[in-house]
Amino acid sequence: MALETLWTGSQLLRKLLSDFRNGRLETEVFCRDVELAYNDAVDEAAMTPSEQPIFERLFDVVVWYSPFPEEHAELPLHLKGEEQVREAALAAEAELGQIS
Repeated sequence: MALETLWTGSQLLRKLLSDFRNGRLETEVFCRDVELAYNDAVDEAAMTPSEQPIFERLFDVVVWYSPFPEEHAELPLHLKGEEQVREAALAAEAELGQIS
């Protein structure tokens, strides 16, 4: 049995972006995993100075994701929908592509 690759530093966040873009992760799972990775699994020192603001902007969107329309009605200025998460993910990937 082969071992899975261990993603380190920003590789984990980049892998999540790739999996989301390629349809391997649903929006809710992507948001949860990015939040967990950003908060707990990836040391900020493991990111380059160029990567840090990109992932911070992505984090600031995914933490406000809600699949529930009734919640959007209650907090319309804060909560993000699926399309906003997708736009943030694509923007992050584009920015990361420019610095890689």
